[in-house]
Amino acid sequence: MYQDLLNIGPNGKFDFSQSVAKSVQWNSKGTVYTVQLNPKWHWSNGKPVTANDVEFTWNLIKAASSPKAPAPWPYAGADTGGVPNMIKSFKVVNSYEFQITLNQSVNQQWFEYNGLTDFVPLPEASWNKYPNDVNKELSYLASNANNPKFFTVIDGPFEMSSVVPNVSWKFVPNPKYDGHKASITSFTLAYETSDSAEVSALRTGTVQIGYLPSYMYASRSQLSGTDTLIPSYSFAMAVTRLDFKNPKLGKIFDELPVRQALQMGIDQNSIIKDLYNGMAVPGTGPVPQKPSTFLAPQLKSPLYKFNPAAGKALLEKNGWHEVNGVMTNAKGQQLAFVDQYPSGNTTTAALVQLLQQDWAKEGIKVTLQPLPFATLVQYHQNPAQWEVQTGISWNYGGSYPSGDGIYQTNGGYNFFGYSNAHMDQLIKATLQPHATAAEAQKDLDAYQIYAAQQLPNLWMPLAASLTEISKSLHGYEQAVNSFTGGISPEFWTIS
Repeated sequence: MYQDLLNIGPNGKFDFSQSVAKSVQWNSKGTVYTVQLNPKWHWSNGKPVTANDVEFTWNLIKAASSPKAPAPWPYAGADTGGVPNMIKSFKVVNSYEFQITLNQSVNQQWFEYNGLTDFVPLPEASWNKYPNDVNKELSYLASNANNPKFFTVIDGPFEMSSVVPNVSWKFVPNPKYDGHKASITSFTLAYETSDSAEVSALRTGTVQIGYLPSYMYASRSQLSGTDTLIPSYSFAMAVTRLDFKNPKLGKIFDELPVRQALQMGIDQNSIIKDLYNGMAVPGTGPVPQKPSTFLAPQLKSPLYKFNPAAGKALLEKNGWHEVNGVMTNAKGQQLAFVDQYPSGNTTTAALVQLLQQDWAKEGIKVTLQPLPFATLVQYHQNPAQWEVQTGISWNYGGSYPSGDGIYQTNGGYNFFGYSNAHMDQLIKATLQPHATAAEAQKDLDAYQIYAAQQLPNLWMPLAASLTEISKSLHGYEQAVNSFTGGISPEFWTIS
């Protein structure tokens, strides 16, 4: 319903034809960003989308990020991309231009992707009921957050038509939209009670677009012959996490040869062929394979090939020896751990069983423990409650794939305690200003290649999402955006 300030296309690059902004200029230090807006965009009440609307968004983000913000705030995106703490000032230059100044130099691309994209214009004239009391304004907006009738002034391609809580959301075209106008008369996002219920809805034609879980791939024969199955890849990475903070195993995981042996015990080719029906890409490092916009050419294939014999030899070369079938070091510590994984998914269960069997060839003893996904996440807060976790992923959600927050020492999402001084330096370099995108890519390449070698976690195959689409619907595949996870129904047509 709301048009992005900066629209990112499926290739990972900015698409200014779909953005409220028509240009972004920045200085060589990466401290000042001047944004020109395209005057073609209007709110559905006819008023233009202006820099004042963007300033309204900024004021809300700044206030909602404060520890003094009223419930249910704070803003969930606080500190992402330097927003709001790196921002020194926000200045409205004129109706169609604003300028942001940062308090430190940063990689210009990083700030554009991870910071500037937060500034989605909001209808200041319609929403700003308490212009002199931002906390009252926050409370007012929160009180209307679940009120569909509140969202009447929009600038996006669709407006909300009706909502049935926990059942469906219906949208119809915005007749005042200044972009590509939709030809479909409506579309509905419908809840399904389970994966099997969704497949049943696909089978009966109740829904025209649905998602087929990889573990139900065999069910595709039950679906209508009038449907098309399309695999697509999120801009994400699948990983097996190691707990470097674990009181028993953390120091063992600190040893690079141990991590290398574990990676050499992962048969990515078999996982892709046998478990994901060939519809997956291998994990090679922290930057996803698809789209390959930011991928270092050296990481098109894994650095560590599947070779349990070589992995076992590497362990033996570094002080481990087999005792009763389990690798043991000079201190008597065994290379044995519990691998936790999300319950309820037969593909993931088969995946960890394969890992268990292949790691056993290296003398690594693995106990498998299925747990609800919410429990897995809860355990992240207590290093003693977990050792290894498989079946989880990290989705960049359209952001610049630098390592800050994930692999930086004490990074916001680095709950697993990985720390490497050289990695920190390489990550820091990715965040520095660069004269050109090519120079920025060189630093990003250096970071991702080093991370691929060092294994802050184990790289796993990323399975495709399987989307089932009615053959009467056209344009879905061209309009879907795997990089951001967004959809664009205004480009769909029905025959």
